[in-house]
Amino acid sequence: MARIIDKDTRLIDIDFGPVSQQLTRDAGEEGTGLSALSLGGVGQVLAEVPSIIVQPTPNPPLLNIRLAGSFIQYQRLDLSYMTKNNEVYQPVDVSVQRTSPIPLGFTTNANTYDQIEEYIYVFTRPLNNDNIVAQMTSSQSSGSNILEQLRSLGLDSTETGTSTLGGRDGGLPSHQQTVFAEKRIYDINLNNAATIANGAIRNPTDPVDIVYNTVTGMPLLSSVTTWGTMSGITGPNLHCYRIIINRTQNMYGLTDGSTPPVSVIANVQYGGITTYRWPAVNVTLLAKDASLSEGEYLTTVSNAMNSIPEGGYTA
Repeated sequence: MARIIDKDTRLIDIDFGPVSQQLTRDAGEEGTGLSALSLGGVGQVLAEVPSIIVQPTPNPPLLNIRLAGSFIQYQRLDLSYMTKNNEVYQPVDVSVQRTSPIPLGFTTNANTYDQIEEYIYVFTRPLNNDNIVAQMTSSQSSGSNILEQLRSLGLDSTETGTSTLGGRDGGLPSHQQTVFAEKRIYDINLNNAATIANGAIRNPTDPVDIVYNTVTGMPLLSSVTTWGTMSGITGPNLHCYRIIINRTQNMYGLTDGSTPPVSVIANVQYGGITTYRWPAVNVTLLAKDASLSEGEYLTTVSNAMNSIPEGGYTA
């Protein structure tokens, strides 16, 4: 929403609700067997990479096991009144607030060598949401192509303009069309892990007792990167995405070459559970009236909305 502070100042609020995520993996499986999302932010979830889909041999397992647990939230902010009133507000400051700096929770017998990624994007033009959903949820795709493109949006020439992510050959959001973007990386802190090696988990003497090999707590915030142009906002919409790439319960199929093959990663033989509560996120843009001439206004509108073909997606 946009809040009126005075005749020349607006606060533009973008909110993503909290999401509780649970991933489970059966003993001996290399991919997530169950993925469940809950809490209020689920209503904003655009797409989620599905859990492992087991195929009968000799067919190989589907690639989506490598990215199960990844999901995207989407929020469209209606600013059509700006278009109707020929208004342009220039962001002069941005504030990103979270109820927690990290996702809360714990994980057992997990993939601790892949970092967890979180992206926030605020665009003046939309992505092809239909294609994002189709690619991420397809049983024949890992969603890796879409997620890889989403990793590098918002700078000119970082992705091809004809990508289907842009929608109907409309291209991708340019640097000018990226009001704000943020990437956060989270690492698992193995110093706080409970393991058989450090004695916190009893070394089992009976197969019945073999349940956990490692237990780790909440991730640590490793780094934060921001980019974008804080370009003028004209309406009719802002398109906001929150992308979580989480492979915590997806193992790599490395084997020792024996017959039958034995997994190099010890945790594969144990079942795994990951529970994370992704916090609510608020992005607030403090925007001032740009006081543009008619020509400057038309140029700003063109920069904000270009590459959307006639009849193309606007929401």
